[in-house]
Amino acid sequence: MLLKDDLLMCKSTVLRLIAAFVAIFSLVIANSAIAQPTPAGSVTSLTGDVHVERGGTTVPATPGMAVDVGDRIVTAAASRVTITLTDNSKLELDESTSLVIDQQTVAANSRNTKLSLFSGLVRSFVSYTSSPTPNFAVHTPNAVASARGTQYDTSTATQPPGTMNEEDRKKYKDCRRFTQVSVYDGTVEVTNTTNPGGGSVQVPPGHKTTVVCGYAPFEPSEITAATAAAGAAAPGVGVTGLALGSAIVIGGGAAGGLAASGAFGGGGAHQPRTTKSPSQ
Repeated sequence: MLLKDDLLMCKSTVLRLIAAFVAIFSLVIANSAIAQPTPAGSVTSLTGDVHVERGGTTVPATPGMAVDVGDRIVTAAASRVTITLTDNSKLELDESTSLVIDQQTVAANSRNTKLSLFSGLVRSFVSYTSSPTPNFAVHTPNAVASARGTQYDTSTATQPPGTMNEEDRKKYKDCRRFTQVSVYDGTVEVTNTTNPGGGSVQVPPGHKTTVVCGYAPFEPSEITAATAAAGAAAPGVGVTGLALGSAIVIGGGAAGGLAASGAFGGGGAHQPRTTKSPSQ
């Protein structure tokens, strides 16, 4: 009788150990799957000081380096980087730019790219296919620029663009967030994310819009022929080269080169599409 009880106890212990082992093994597998990074693309070319922030660490970017979803790419002064995404779209980050790749997925029936631009300028060359149609969006602290396949610039700063006229500077002197979108090919929808009730604008090729604080986007206005021609250049050419050596003021420093040729708010006084109170 004792032997039988001992055997039953031993069997019960073994079963518990097996169950515990299976649970631990499943947990390890699940954690391993969660920890696997999602590829977003790779560094195609760079100049100067470019870093990638990932998982609490910062590493220098190098040509050919893999870039994952969740990575923050930061360019220093006089530094630029080109990133080719997994769907063959390209990003050109100008100097003094900080950008996070929030999403990059390519499936049989969908393509989704979401970027968060915190400062500086990014030029997007969106690779277009009709099936699936790309869903590509650049988010800034006060706007989102969405496209299905196009070439456009998005910039954001806490100071007004260098070419903003004096009347607009005085009008929006208390604002601390400016986003500019310049389109060279295709159409981009621009919305103020802090004031979604203000509506959106469709920016056609050769036009730009500005989003100031919590105001709705300005009505699109033409950019100069020189800037439009520069923007249509093939990817891989640096933003400064595309800008024909001009200079644009972003956050008080030189950061690329589109303002002097009209891409960043020159011309007559602009009026936002709504007079709702802005958030600074």
